[in-house]
Amino acid sequence: MLEARNMGTTKPFSRFTGILMGVEGSGKSRLAVTARKPVLVLDWDMRAEALAGLKDVYALTFTDKPWPAQPTACGEGLDILAKLEASRDISTWGIFDVPAGTTIRTIVDDSITVHAKRIMASGLYGSPGIRREINFGSGKGATQVQVPKSFDGWGAEMSAVEEYVLRLLAIKDLDVILTMHESAEEAPDSTQEQPKFTGKVCPFPVRHGRLMKYFNEVWRLKRESGPEPSIQFQPNYQFTSKSGLILDGIKVKPDIEYLINESAKKTNTTK
Repeated sequence: MLEARNMGTTKPFSRFTGILMGVEGSGKSRLAVTARKPVLVLDWDMRAEALAGLKDVYALTFTDKPWPAQPTACGEGLDILAKLEASRDISTWGIFDVPAGTTIRTIVDDSITVHAKRIMASGLYGSPGIRREINFGSGKGATQVQVPKSFDGWGAEMSAVEEYVLRLLAIKDLDVILTMHESAEEAPDSTQEQPKFTGKVCPFPVRHGRLMKYFNEVWRLKRESGPEPSIQFQPNYQFTSKSGLILDGIKVKPDIEYLINESAKKTNTTK
């Protein structure tokens, strides 16, 4: 699909695409739903209760039954993607009891880290040739984990994740936000027995860093003191954040819609 646009007449921040990265509990989910409403949260981390009571925020939680049941969450996520591609009006989906015309403005994938695990589980279940099976316990309490036995498993997962993200980004007039977990970057000579770190942080898993090139905003969140997280908008030694927001003279606070609106005003006055 080819789309031609005159960017000189396009309003600043008519589209917002962002990645919010941080450790567990840093405030990624709560910040994400301060985006433009209505917001639909695809809850892969099974933590939607943290958003209880927030107006114009809707959530779908995805889970898989344990082995030996076939994983279904990945397929259900693709079904929701197809619904979004057909219509952002969730009153037509037959899932939510909402007023007619409730049209989603922002989609939040929370988190792409766990979503990718569901994608991997589905791929390994359906492709015995690229997996190894490890059994734990016996009898009714027995369980099994399936792991890739070659690079094909990891490569297939990442290709599926990228394709999913690109399909989301192709949906017109939809803001897209991913939340992503982080970890300390290990030094080249780090070992399991003697771990060494560079002082930098990176996405977890590291391969998910490939997704950052598709997003205009990449922010890192930290919980330092108080109830609100601090947000790193610009790159430093620790992490390569990026942002197109004009923050000079703006009281920065953890509210995405506020930051978009204030930055748009600054852009209009500087033309």
